[in-house]
Amino acid sequence: NNVFTTHTSVPAGIDLFEPGLVYEYLGGYCQRHGIDFDALLSLGRWNPADPHERFSMAIAAIKTSAYRNAVSLLHRRVSQAMWQELWPQLPVWEVPITSVTNGVHMPSWLNADLAALYDQYLQPDWREKVLVPQTWDQIDEIPDDELWEAHRRRKRRLVTFVRESVVAAANRRKASAMEVRRLSDVLDPDVFTIGFARRFATYKRATLLFRDAARLKKILLNPQMPVQIVIAGKAHPKDQPGKTFIREITQLSRDPELQKRVVFVEDYGIQVGRELVQGVDLWLNTPRRGEEACGTSGMKAGMNGVLNLSILDGWFDEAYEKSGGWAIGDREPYSEDQDDIHATNIYSLLENEILPMYYRDRTEGVPVEWVRRMKTSLKNLSPQFDCTRMLAEYYSEMYQPAERAFMDVSEGNFRRIREWAVWERKVVENWPRVQFSAIEPELAEPVISGQPLRFRTVVELGELQPSDVRVEVVLGRVSSSGELEDAEVFVLPPTEKSGSGYVFSKSYVPSQSGRLGYTVRVTPNRFSDPLTRQCHALIRWGIQTAGRLT
Repeated sequence: NNVFTTHTSVPAGIDLFEPGLVYEYLGGYCQRHGIDFDALLSLGRWNPADPHERFSMAIAAIKTSAYRNAVSLLHRRVSQAMWQELWPQLPVWEVPITSVTNGVHMPSWLNADLAALYDQYLQPDWREKVLVPQTWDQIDEIPDDELWEAHRRRKRRLVTFVRESVVAAANRRKASAMEVRRLSDVLDPDVFTIGFARRFATYKRATLLFRDAARLKKILLNPQMPVQIVIAGKAHPKDQPGKTFIREITQLSRDPELQKRVVFVEDYGIQVGRELVQGVDLWLNTPRRGEEACGTSGMKAGMNGVLNLSILDGWFDEAYEKSGGWAIGDREPYSEDQDDIHATNIYSLLENEILPMYYRDRTEGVPVEWVRRMKTSLKNLSPQFDCTRMLAEYYSEMYQPAERAFMDVSEGNFRRIREWAVWERKVVENWPRVQFSAIEPELAEPVISGQPLRFRTVVELGELQPSDVRVEVVLGRVSSSGELEDAEVFVLPPTEKSGSGYVFSKSYVPSQSGRLGYTVRVTPNRFSDPLTRQCHALIRWGIQTAGRLT
């Protein structure tokens, strides 16, 4: 009845331990409680029978949990592919890992100037009704000039904060008086400001913006539409490439032409992050698609009216169309040749769309279209990515069902668990005798759409009973490679005995048309929720058949 949340998208993020080290810490525990140490090790291995495989904490967590979840919709698909070998007989799309997209704590990240506007123009109880979409409809009633001025106040505050931070850092390293004077004058509150702050892990591609230094310099120093960049972040002490990225950016910030336009803020933490997400104009996010599990800095920026310019990864893959921001690249798997493409895409968006929108078409100093997009970001991102929504999903979809399951199985001093163990031994002993002896219908002729199909199969069960198994039909479109796509799964109930086997059948109207295929499978009837299907679960598949539904 555990719930396991996975936060990594890459195998390199999974801790692996040698068996000897595991024994050093857990050998005594196993002895005290009569647990076979090899059985414990098998819980943390892809292949339970391989004595040379290292122990994975993530695999142990997956195997000993009823529910497993990723932290965004895209991360769910990545995780299903990453962990499919733990359910080798299931298609990737059916690997029992769900998702709950992260959210952020609005009271901790919303700037005070914006909160004051909400108190004036939204309903008095807006803080208690964050998840009600109608709460945010009144964003449109905030006058553009008032919203813009609130943003400008945060931007002036950011400039002051950055100047104080870089001067303090310079004094700590005993910098010259000339350098201290220069740093006390970095940034301009009237210049378009890009923010980038996060861990400097290599997959986040912190230097992507600087890939074409000459073109970037031209953008930054454009006298009609100038740009400045504020960067903050830390690298893991052992992450040499990440530390190299920081060094490259720091060196660029010392270019005499750019020293007021590119600023790196040291000691990255919550306070630095808060000032940036509240005060910049544009939030930049450039990970390799599929490797950012979720990311939350862009959510924080979006809740403060800061527009996002991001790769379609993590949370932004779900939010882009309603964020008011811009996407870098398309929804394609990452490849190294995309680095140049994505960098060029960033420069083109800045030159041709983002900067003209910010600097031109102003009414009394207010960029009308920019503020409209700010309101779009505030209205759509505030309710969807608040942590109240996240917690409600965790509670209803996993925590509450897991708690109910625990209460059920704990009755009678866990009597049901012991009965379950006896039943499972019986199933394992009889499983080699479980097989399909008939599968109907054969979809040889075209079938009329909207008409029910009678699905029927006969299963030999040995000494098992129909209640011991779960028979299902997997129905979907047949792809060019012969795989089932957009598949739906439904259960066939037992209907009668047929010789030495049992008939499972049901009439069902397919919801799709075209070239359809289906197959049947039987599993032990151990779970009521497919999300709780155990690793290396027993499954027997029938033969796939295909036909056309017209």
